[in-house]
Parts: sequence; C-alpha cells; structure tokens
Amino acid sequence: MLKRIFVSAATLAAVFLAAAGSRAETLGPVTDALGVVKIAKGQPIVIGGYASQSGGDTNQGIDELRGAEVAIKDAGGKVLDFPVKLIEEDAQCTAEAGQTAATKLAGNKQILAVLGPSCSSGARAGAPILWKLGVPSVGIGATAPALTAADRPEGFQGFLRVVPNDLKSAAFTADYVWDKLGLKSAATIHDGSPYTEQLVRAFEKDFIAKGGTVLASEAVSPTDTDLRPVLTRIATKKPALIFTPVFTSTIGFLMRQKDEVPGLSDTKVIGGEGVFSANVIEAVGPKIVGFNIVGPSTDLFSPRFPAFVKTFTADYGEAPIGGFSAYGYDAALLTMTAIKAVAQTDADGNLYVGRKALYDAMMASKDLPGLTGTLSCDAHGDCAAATYAIWEFTSDDTASFAPGTNPKRIYP
Repeated sequence: MLKRIFVSAATLAAVFLAAAGSRAETLGPVTDALGVVKIAKGQPIVIGGYASQSGGDTNQGIDELRGAEVAIKDAGGKVLDFPVKLIEEDAQCTAEAGQTAATKLAGNKQILAVLGPSCSSGARAGAPILWKLGVPSVGIGATAPALTAADRPEGFQGFLRVVPNDLKSAAFTADYVWDKLGLKSAATIHDGSPYTEQLVRAFEKDFIAKGGTVLASEAVSPTDTDLRPVLTRIATKKPALIFTPVFTSTIGFLMRQKDEVPGLSDTKVIGGEGVFSANVIEAVGPKIVGFNIVGPSTDLFSPRFPAFVKTFTADYGEAPIGGFSAYGYDAALLTMTAIKAVAQTDADGNLYVGRKALYDAMMASKDLPGLTGTLSCDAHGDCAAATYAIWEFTSDDTASFAPGTNPKRIYP
C-alpha cells in the first residue's frame, strides 16, 4: 500500500518541475519537458490498458477494454494514419495485481498513455508507477474520490478518469434514500478497499447532512465468508437501510445470510456498481430478486450508445454489461483525440509525441462528445458525465441478465 503524503500545491509544482527537467528531451521537431516518444513510419502508436481480466469481477475489466477496442475500430484503427495498438494487462481488482500490471506496461517505452484500471485499489498502486515515467493513465472504473482530490500526492497528478467520481454517486444515493424512499436511518459496510470505504464515507456525510442518522459503520474483509457477526451487530441498531458497495463474493454471502439474522429480514440493502453483472446473480441466488444497486444509467448515455451495443455484440458474441464498456470506449477516445492534437511528423514521415504535451492535451479536454455523454476535464482530472440510476434485479436466472429487464431501472 502506498504511503499517503499530502503536501502543498507549491511543493507539488516544484517536485513536478524538478522531475520534468530531468527528463526534458528533443527528438525531431518536438521538445518536451517529460520526454518525447518517436513512432517510426509504419510502426504503431501504442496505448496500454490494465483492467480486471480474472477473478470475481472479470466481466467488468473485459468489457472495459473491449469498449476501448471498439473505439479504436471506430477510428479506423488509426490516428494520423498510424495504426493504433492496444497492449492489455490483467490488473484483477487488487493493489498487488494493479502494481504488477502497471510495472509491466511501464517497461514498454513506446506506450503513450494507459487506459485503466477497473478498481481504485489498482489505480492507487499503479498510477504513480506510470506517472513516474511521464505516462498518464485514464481511469475506466477507479472511482475513489482521493484519486482526483485537490491534495492528492504528486504521483497521482498523471491520473484522470472518464468514470464518475464517487462523490457524485454518494450524493445521488443519499438523495434517493432520503427523498424518494423516505428512510431516516442507515448502516454501511465496506471492505477496506479505497473504492468501498471512500464511497460509504461520502454517503454517510451526505446522508447525515440531509438529516439522516448512520447507526452503524462496519468493515469486513474481502475474504470473509461468515458475515453473520457483522450483520448481528447491525441488527441491534435497527437501521432502515444497509448501504454496502462491496464486490461480488461479499454481496453473495451478505444477501444469503442476512435473513438468518433476527431483525434484518425486512431491512433494505443497496449495493454498488461493482456488482452490475451476471456474476452477482450466481453469487446471491434466489435472494437476488428485489436487490437494488446504484449504477450508471446506460439509457441516459449518448444517443450513439445503442449502435455501439450492436457493434460490440457483433464483435464479441455477447452484449456489454452495464456501462463499463462505454467507459473503456471514452478513455480510448479521449486519449486518441489528445494524441491527434499534439503529435508532429518530420520530413521522413516519423511521428513524435511529447509526453507533457500529451498529458496537457488530455487534461484540457472540453466538450468532447463521448459515448457516456459530454466529457470535460476539471483541474484535477475528473472528466466524466455522471448518469446514475437505481437498478433492481428481477430474476435469479443468470442467463436472464440484461440491463433494462434484469436488472431494470427503477429510479429515476
């Protein structure tokens, strides 16, 4: 786990400039403070990608990078007549795998930028490794607020994302629980990961600000299989709701065991977008019916999304799950647009990309028509168009998974 050191903006700037000066380089027509990548005529522009390709949350990462592949295909497979190559690594959904994947990608000096990762724990470990070499990364599933906070450490300055910040998800969820459901008390459960812990803390803050009461704030380990002790402690507080954006296996044990605990059979549970997949239906079983999650509302995405789904389905033999693939698409789109804006050629037809120029162009993205909506980056790298909804599972048949019917959108 990275040691978190927060320093002043002035110190960050000094550290960044000192590091940049050590890598200043001139190649061909380009001089850049962080170095220059030369792509010889006929060679590909290389972009990296790291996402959860194995483990309980496999579907999410596979879909994200498939979305990026579709974006590259939609661009004709080229930027400025140079072919685009996407190199993919498995980051699973852990800090250790994220660190390993980022290290592998960092070893390829031709990589201009990296798409990913799927999870905040992977971003916290991987993003600084990439940025140390001047390689920006575009988060496609990493939503923890600290990753784009104003006081984030220098190592995270190269991280931006097209997936919404959990501060927006938390506010949406608190509004739904208080305003729509009329519930006045809640309990929360996280698993210690940056995503789940920061999301429940933001929810608690917003819910309390609206007048709600948080009666219990619990933590479990992702490897825990018996959640009855935690659920029993929560039951003594009698909350009206449990908000728990944990991942697939934990939700499976929680939902299967909840009704065994006296006093919780009627307690509503709301999960997070990390379980927006067919995997959670298998994990939970029959008790999945009526289970609610907060997740992206794909029907509020760009009007181009239905056509994307048809292309995705034709290419991969199955429809995308939730909105994950669209975030991969938008990350690739933003990256390719920035490369096109800053790349220069020489008389022999070679292409040159300055690393700092590319990062600056990515951060300066405004009003870019993405698949999820209009993308505009703020000063800290939040570029997403936030479109949230409450979804409800309607069947325990894993084959029935189809956003819109199972689960179906119930709010707004």
